[in-house]
Amino acid sequence: MALASCSKVTDIAEPAREQGQIGFTPFIANSLRAAEMDIATLKGTGFTVSAYGNGTAYFEGKTVKPESTGDLWAPEGGDIPWPSFDLDFIAYANLGEYATATIAQTDSKLELTTPTEVAKQVDVIVARAKGNGADHATTGVPLNFKHLLSQIEVKAVNSNANSNYKIKVAGVKIGRIVKKATFMYPTDTKSTTTLSGYTLGTDKETFADAMTEAKELSATAVSLMGKDGNFMLIPQTLTKWDAAKHLGSGTDNNGVYLSVLVSITNKDGVALYPTDGKYAWAATPLEIAGGLEAGKKYVITLDFKDGAGYQDPEINKPVGFTTATGVEISSDPMKPEMPKPGAPILTNQSIKFTVKIEDWQDSGANTINMPNA
Repeated sequence: MALASCSKVTDIAEPAREQGQIGFTPFIANSLRAAEMDIATLKGTGFTVSAYGNGTAYFEGKTVKPESTGDLWAPEGGDIPWPSFDLDFIAYANLGEYATATIAQTDSKLELTTPTEVAKQVDVIVARAKGNGADHATTGVPLNFKHLLSQIEVKAVNSNANSNYKIKVAGVKIGRIVKKATFMYPTDTKSTTTLSGYTLGTDKETFADAMTEAKELSATAVSLMGKDGNFMLIPQTLTKWDAAKHLGSGTDNNGVYLSVLVSITNKDGVALYPTDGKYAWAATPLEIAGGLEAGKKYVITLDFKDGAGYQDPEINKPVGFTTATGVEISSDPMKPEMPKPGAPILTNQSIKFTVKIEDWQDSGANTINMPNA
């Protein structure tokens, strides 16, 4: 398994502003996913901002969009003049069904619940900055929006050019992920600020994504994600599933795992896993050093060159998972044997023989008298 992460911040020059009203210049990190928020998308949706200062709310829940001319953004409903005191601006966008906001002068927070459907796992972004009329009346308040979640894309490859197997893949799931958390806003979201104010819940869920069609693995990696994009998950540490312990003692540590929906045959097309020729889950423990961090995209590539992982610890999860046309999940993948979570799916042991030819044995003399006609 290979893992890489990337996170970049795009700097946007601050434009000039001639008026004395409150305006903004938003910044958003580089695009990671087709469905994520970027400046172009934000121009269409706008963002929500509240302002607090001098011990009270100056305004709350205002929608901000770009002005018709120039490069600055302003609250809808009319210009808002700058007061004589500093303001603390708290903003968010694209909450979808993922987050519920409680914004106040103190203890502003978002309640997070990861939706089961990947399509609803939206890219929630947040921002916070202080400003005043003297510094920002003409240039606007720079709001650096940060991605609140972690993104995971899973790929698969078979780099073994001499593989004895044909492996088709049709989807992926990530198991036992904490799905609820409370996020507390930091004092600011500058580019140097790390989002860390997450209080995790205890509820966990297994999330799955189906490919639009099954594909046979080759030396070129293919994405296992479907049309709805990548997993967007709450940042958290990961304790990996202990496959060996699960197999040896039957004790499941409820750790995190990745599982690929596969159909494996030999070169002649004989079904090996599942044995009925359908599709079944093939799992591997998942551990990421440092855990999942906010604003980072993790690309995980699973290489089937040395095997196909282990029998899945949650063979019937997630419930209601919809596959592509022509892909049917087996209800009894190891038939006639019982499933054994943690057992290797392929042994990678070739069939070989020890050959011996017995010596001819002397049966003794046999004399046959020919009959006399």
